[in-house]
Amino acid sequence: MSHPMDTIPVLTDIVEDALHEPSPAIDRTSLFLGELEAHLTAAIHDRADELVHNACREMEALLLEQVSDRLRAQLPALVAGIIEEHFRGPDRVN
Repeated sequence: MSHPMDTIPVLTDIVEDALHEPSPAIDRTSLFLGELEAHLTAAIHDRADELVHNACREMEALLLEQVSDRLRAQLPALVAGIIEEHFRGPDRVN
């Protein structure tokens, strides 16, 4: 690549050497980087999946506890209301 003397090449410029083929070291580096990317992607996905599942289990446990607490609090009134309704009957008045 030829640049006028007053133009400085920057890192975003593509440097090509038309006289030489890519070296095996560049091919090995590309292969290594591809494998590293695949490994990192899989490891990060597995960890994110684990975190999401753990968070769902924690939320489910919290929700179950809240429902159980509500049922415990409301059950006596519910039972008392049903018993009262049963003994009062549809035709009975207070």
